Amino acid sequence: MSKMTIRSVIGLTVAALVVVSGCGGGASSGANDQATTGFLSLGISDGPIHSAKKVCITFDSVEIHGDGNTELIALDPAEKVNLLAVQGANAAPILLNYEIPAGNYQWLRLGVDAERGGMGGADDSGDELICDGAGSYIVMDDETVYNLFVPSGAQNGLKLVSGVTVPANGFSNVTAEFDLARSITNPPGLEPDVILKPVIRLVDNTEVGTLTGVVATELATAEACEPSVCLFDDGVTPNPIDDGEVADPEDPVATAMVHEHFNDDGSVTWNYEIGYLLAGDYEAAFTCDGELFEPTDGQPAQIITNEVTVVGFEAPAM
Repeated sequence: MSKMTIRSVIGLTVAALVVVSGCGGGASSGANDQATTGFLSLGISDGPIHSAKKVCITFDSVEIHGDGNTELIALDPAEKVNLLAVQGANAAPILLNYEIPAGNYQWLRLGVDAERGGMGGADDSGDELICDGAGSYIVMDDETVYNLFVPSGAQNGLKLVSGVTVPANGFSNVTAEFDLARSITNPPGLEPDVILKPVIRLVDNTEVGTLTGVVATELATAEACEPSVCLFDDGVTPNPIDDGEVADPEDPVATAMVHEHFNDDGSVTWNYEIGYLLAGDYEAAFTCDGELFEPTDGQPAQIITNEVTVVGFEAPAM
């Protein structure tokens, strides 16, 4: 997770909850007597990045395919989501109890308005929480706005190859978790566009837990520190994100920024939260620069379904 600059925007996996109104058509009239349909809810969450004020994605459709069924759901109006406003265990709803044929689906595709040379960010008001500009875009800390471009996005959208089961006369609730730290790049010659090659996990909300904790002030406030917590698969020694085209199995499963929190008693702590983690064993580590980690070997983090796991980071002994 090297420091994000306009030359290299690397850490794109939800602080304030954004509730999006008019969510994609909503549910239809109800399940029929033969119970051949079920209901799908889809949310968007984010593993954040430093040096950006907001990352806005415009979703215009959802396509879900499997068992001989292909459902194309147009979002009218399109749903605009500020990924930086849906961090940790928060999510922005795209579909709420949308009725579709029951069955097993093999993949899901998110249609996005993110073309090269687009007008992403035009007419944005500057509000840090609201995405009210055109298309998809990123706003940097210095207020510079860049159009977000998803290669082949206009034709293929964002395809998530992960199974979804919609039970007959039942409900399926899933979340697409972005990892911006591994998703955004700005290769030479592309300005004013920035490329979004999304790294996304699609998870069933009934199978996930949350990781949270407090980071020692001495760690979080070190000079030139951009404090983050990275989560790795069990047995993986914490290491920098691989910037290559092919996904590295030793890359972090998820990341989180460490935020300053003002407590009721006037004290200040530095906290982090990672949501939508599949149950299992992981290694967690703190980092200022994405290169060096504390502790160097990580520390165990066991995620349990529907529970909150607490893992804190203390300053190393002198």
